[in-house]
Amino acid sequence: MSASRYHNQYRRDEISTSSQGRLIIMMYEGAIKFTSMALQSLEKGDIAGQGKYITKTHDIINELSLALDLKKGGEVAARLESLYQYMLSQLTLANIKSDKKALETVMKILGPLAEAWEQLFVESTNTGKGDHEPPKNIASKC
Repeated sequence: MSASRYHNQYRRDEISTSSQGRLIIMMYEGAIKFTSMALQSLEKGDIAGQGKYITKTHDIINELSLALDLKKGGEVAARLESLYQYMLSQLTLANIKSDKKALETVMKILGPLAEAWEQLFVESTNTGKGDHEPPKNIASKC
């Protein structure tokens, strides 16, 4: 098996065995990574790469939006939905007009959200008793 096949299998195994909270964090990490790669592609004038990475970011944010449970999540879920929809519109703008500022705006939103989810995940898995409970279901129907 080649190194890339091992890596791909590892990633599939990691995803299939991760908790809900960890999956959300992985999605944010992917969105940040692909937004950064889109910015790099834009700066290099690589329109194809820019479009590819914007689309990947768009897909991730769309999945985060679809996973929200607006009934259980209440106001938090509604605000997240608004942020996700705003980011999706900014990504569309960035893709159509090669708008660097729109991508930077998305990055500025993703960073704090990722940090907040990471903190929630750590707090929900650290009970202080030495055992680990599953992460709390926070505004998500996954």
